[in-house]
Amino acid sequence: MKRLFYTCLAIVCLSACANAKKEEANLQKQLMDVHEKVMADDEKAMISKMKLDTIIRKADSLKTDRAIPTSLNGKLIAADDKMSDWMKNFNADNSGKNHNDVMKYLRAQLTEVKAIDSLLISATAVSNTYLQKTTIK
Repeated sequence: MKRLFYTCLAIVCLSACANAKKEEANLQKQLMDVHEKVMADDEKAMISKMKLDTIIRKADSLKTDRAIPTSLNGKLIAADDKMSDWMKNFNADNSGKNHNDVMKYLRAQLTEVKAIDSLLISATAVSNTYLQKTTIK
C-alpha cells in the first residue's frame, strides 16, 4: 500500500514539474515572439532615423528648422537605446530558480519589452507623419 502511495505521489510530482516547465517554456516563447516583433519595429525606427538624419543635415537647403527632426530623432534613439539595454540585461538562463521566480521574471520582462515596443511604434509613427510632410531633395 505504501509503495502504491509513493508511486502515485512521484507521478503527481513529476507531472507538476513537467507542467511547470511547459508553462515556463510557453511564457518564454511568448516573450521571444514579442522580442522578434520589437526587432522588426526597431528596424523601421532606424529607417525613419536615417531619413531624419538626412533632413537635419540638409535643413538649410530644405529651408526647414532642425528642431523638430532633431527632437523626433532623439525619441527614436531613446527607444532604440531602451531596446539595446533590455537585450543586454535580459537573462534567459533560469536554471536553479524555482518556478514562481522564473514566471515572475518572465512576466516582468514581457511587460518591459511590450512597453519598449509601444515606444518604438509611437516614435516611428510620429516621425513618419513628419517625414510624409517633408520633402527631401
